Amino acid sequence: MSASDFLAGKCVFITGAARGIGAAAARRLHQCGASVALVGLEVEAMQAIAQELGSRAACFEADVSDQSAVLHAVDAVVSQFGSIDVVIANAGIYTVTTFAEAPAGAVERTLNVNLYGVWHTIQATLPHILESKGYILTVSSMAALTNGAFMGAYAASKAGVEAMTNSLRVEMKYRGVDVGCAYFAAIDTDLVRGGQQHPAMEILTPMYPRFMDPVPLSDAIDAIEKGIRKRSARIWVPGWLSIVIALRGIIQPLLERSAVRDKRYTQALELSVRESGNLFGQDAELGVSVNTRAK
Repeated sequence: MSASDFLAGKCVFITGAARGIGAAAARRLHQCGASVALVGLEVEAMQAIAQELGSRAACFEADVSDQSAVLHAVDAVVSQFGSIDVVIANAGIYTVTTFAEAPAGAVERTLNVNLYGVWHTIQATLPHILESKGYILTVSSMAALTNGAFMGAYAASKAGVEAMTNSLRVEMKYRGVDVGCAYFAAIDTDLVRGGQQHPAMEILTPMYPRFMDPVPLSDAIDAIEKGIRKRSARIWVPGWLSIVIALRGIIQPLLERSAVRDKRYTQALELSVRESGNLFGQDAELGVSVNTRAK
């Protein structure tokens, strides 16, 4: 087997596969020889990717917040491909709003997709992963490490994903299953672009240093491919995120002190408070990703 087809004969189960990291991972891992099961809500987009890839690719509609829907998708995937060898629990949404003024439904939806959706995915696929002695990769975020304004629900969900993954890793190792957690800062995806185009975030984004600009999506996919190949416990992109992982206890207080002293934070927060309950056209189910403005 060549290095390029290390997943030959394996099935990869990917949630949130219609766009961004999920879609790009499906394309890359299909090139590596895998059968790819694209799982998510946006059926037409997933069907287009499956048709593009041809054989060894199929889409399965499921809202990861619905446990029965995920179980049904898992059964359908195993029926079609025979096994599940790698799971990428990637599905996630982000809704830009302050925690205090956030509509309850927006917070609950974020937690249901980003946290419970990962749990539903793991629970449904784990019997097959145990059988194949496979690999599970959950997608967390830099938001699990450092927490700022407008990210309360998102950060809470991603911190929960990290904690859940760490526990699962310890529990599964002796059973021959490896579990990894992916930490990504800003990646050039619809989710990040949509978030940056929110009125409040347009105020804040210029505050961030240039090294925090979104990095190419391919960087994240390179890390995912390498992580699966090595069955890594942790992967991260960009490289400097390793410093944040190591020094999170120091960095978070510094970020908080810096934020409260900057008038732009106050301006952005006041905008959100004035628009309490107004999601600025963000989709109730998919957050900012589907609201990216054409450039």
